[in-house]
Amino acid sequence: MSSRGRYEDIATLLYVVPFAVSAGYGLVVWFQEGISIFLPAEVYMTVTRSSYVFLVGSLAVLAGVVLEFRGTDPAERRTKVGSLGSTLQLIAGVSIFFALVGAVYANGASPVGAVVDFMGGKFNLIFPAILFLLSYAITLPFQFSSLAKRKPLAMIVLLLVPVSIYEIGKREIYLGLGVAFALLVVGTLLYVLPEGARGAEEE
Repeated sequence: MSSRGRYEDIATLLYVVPFAVSAGYGLVVWFQEGISIFLPAEVYMTVTRSSYVFLVGSLAVLAGVVLEFRGTDPAERRTKVGSLGSTLQLIAGVSIFFALVGAVYANGASPVGAVVDFMGGKFNLIFPAILFLLSYAITLPFQFSSLAKRKPLAMIVLLLVPVSIYEIGKREIYLGLGVAFALLVVGTLLYVLPEGARGAEEE
């Protein structure tokens, strides 16, 4: 196997680490709490608020990115950067998906409870937001004008979600959750809506 293929295989394994660590830690805590039909909300909150899970997962993804980049021929690295940005966005999207599924499962498929727990988590929001922001940081040349585009602006709005939860929520929990939910909706819409005609021409 070539060194490039070996780097890519190791990187792929590293990208799985955040999900494997979250699942493994969740099972350990679940066994300690007592296995039940539905995942206890306490277990979900413990995993999503674990700084160790966040740190291990983040370092693993960053290590994977570095390995893939170093394993690429210098002449192809510019193209590889774009691919790595897409990979980071994919990991972030999968992370959000599993976090939502976990929140639903922890609340017996109750939409209200699932939203409250999802928004009440910590690193389940910060982790994907950082990956999205990093994906644009490595693929876009830093220009202040680029911040006016929808997707970079969406990343900034999404990063404000956990801030509103912990800064506003610690004073008034429901207000914090309400602001966070509004920011999440706005950030998501900014991300999924296409750029305007002018932005499309510039790209």
